[in-house]
Amino acid sequence: MEQIINNIHLLISSIFVAIAFFIIWKIYNFIIRVIHVKNFADYISVLEYHMNKAYELIHKDRILIYSLEATRVPDSDFEAITHDFVKLVLKFLGPSLKEVFIKFFGDENSFIFNMVEYFNTRYEEDAIRKQSMDDISSGEDINTEVPSYEQLGTWCGN
Repeated sequence: MEQIINNIHLLISSIFVAIAFFIIWKIYNFIIRVIHVKNFADYISVLEYHMNKAYELIHKDRILIYSLEATRVPDSDFEAITHDFVKLVLKFLGPSLKEVFIKFFGDENSFIFNMVEYFNTRYEEDAIRKQSMDDISSGEDINTEVPSYEQLGTWCGN
């Protein structure tokens, strides 16, 4: 009988410890969320800095040629470029900041979705491509003939 009472005390103590750990874990997660909300601008500025840096590199290496030609990136290439952008941002952030942002956004899929949305928005706002498209659609005649030596001399001040 005494052993049964000891087992019940042990069981009750174990349940109490498990409940205490659960409550502490919930409080810890709540505090982390409050910290994220209070420091939202700081977190987003860090993320935006790294996404800007990654976009500039990806744009220069993979998108600029399409912008200059005033064409859209083919869908198959665009998907690969977007994937490379996400990988580059994650590489810039490093493992510790990556984990912070995954917690901040709730899960990895939401975090990646937000990065892809940023990339798509920046791509759609590509100023070089817009200007090239405007030039083409306005019907401006682009002078394609090679200037003569005399014309070059007058342009250069000779």
